[in-house]
Amino acid sequence: MKKISKSVILLLGLLFSLEPLRAQEAEKESPKDDWFWEYTFRYGRGINNFNGLDFWNIHLYGFDFRVGKQTFGKSEWSQRLRYPAYGLALRYGHWDNELLGDKLALFFFIDGNFLQKKWFAFRYQFGAGLAYFTHPYDFETNPDNIVVGSRVTAHIDLNLSLAFRVTKQLELSLKGNFSHSSNGAIKFPNFGINDISANLGVRYHLQPMPDKIRTVDTCGKFIPVNSFHITVVPTFRRSKKDYQAKPDDGSIDRYANNPTYFAGMLQLGYYRQFHLCYRYGAGLDLMYNSELRRHFTPEEHPAEWKYMSCAAYVSFEVLYNRFVLHTALAVYLYQNKIFYEPYYERVGFKILLGKKKEHYVGACLKAHAGQVDYVEWTYGWDFIHWQDKKKRAH
Repeated sequence: MKKISKSVILLLGLLFSLEPLRAQEAEKESPKDDWFWEYTFRYGRGINNFNGLDFWNIHLYGFDFRVGKQTFGKSEWSQRLRYPAYGLALRYGHWDNELLGDKLALFFFIDGNFLQKKWFAFRYQFGAGLAYFTHPYDFETNPDNIVVGSRVTAHIDLNLSLAFRVTKQLELSLKGNFSHSSNGAIKFPNFGINDISANLGVRYHLQPMPDKIRTVDTCGKFIPVNSFHITVVPTFRRSKKDYQAKPDDGSIDRYANNPTYFAGMLQLGYYRQFHLCYRYGAGLDLMYNSELRRHFTPEEHPAEWKYMSCAAYVSFEVLYNRFVLHTALAVYLYQNKIFYEPYYERVGFKILLGKKKEHYVGACLKAHAGQVDYVEWTYGWDFIHWQDKKKRAH
């Protein structure tokens, strides 16, 4: 019995001694998700976008706090896009000019790698979200701030960075950042604020960073996908014509009581996804904008159809699984009058929905020659799609 007891004890001891090894092996086979937080100090200046205010001599101080998830190759798309990270960022900025005050921004971000080595990376990042300003335009208390007309605006964020890995859980980074804030003509005034800044960041990973999974060569070739889609865009905007017609002697609020105009678009287009992470497209934008009635004289009394216009566009998109970065350039084919420049740009994002990712919602900024016209709130549906007969390497 003593021998049996000793044997059982030895066996249990052996099993317990092997358990850490099994845990280590399991961790190697299925490493934990790589979550991180990042703290960034910022110093910058404004960029002049009109003659009314010298932004370049207004200094910006602030910080970012980010919570994110670093991909390391569990999915094919993350390997194809060189292991991007994504998450949420909270930003505080202080302008040393009482006219502008402070800014808070909350935005979603994605960053990826142009170049990545074991201890060094050259990265890009883009983000989109909302910003809150403490000192927007107010006719009584802040009439000279004609760049921000509402407390809440859209926020666009771009940067390039050099990241240096100090330990398996700690990274330091140097960043150059550009951001833009405006409300998309929902409320005037709305020149918007652009700024550039230098950033020093510290990123801490909650777990030791796992080794990158590199199986992309065994993932096989990609079969290109073609699709036709329809997109519906309802939106509202205000007109610059309404306040330009009022006197500018300070006696009245030129921006008060501006009516809201309905605008919309029906887009018919084609996409070709030639790569797991990239696709291009083209199509037609059929647009209605009731604000255009402000461009006619009262004697003209145009019919509603004269507020219609048509344009041809080309687009390019980057797909991060279900998140899509959208860019497009369009040229007008028809305008009843020459209201705007003959071309416009569009930049924004979409979220793909459904098991087959056939539906999407999103938001885009439509701009003429870099000046934002309005925000487009989009819903779309890929109603016809088919694959090529042959696979292509990607």
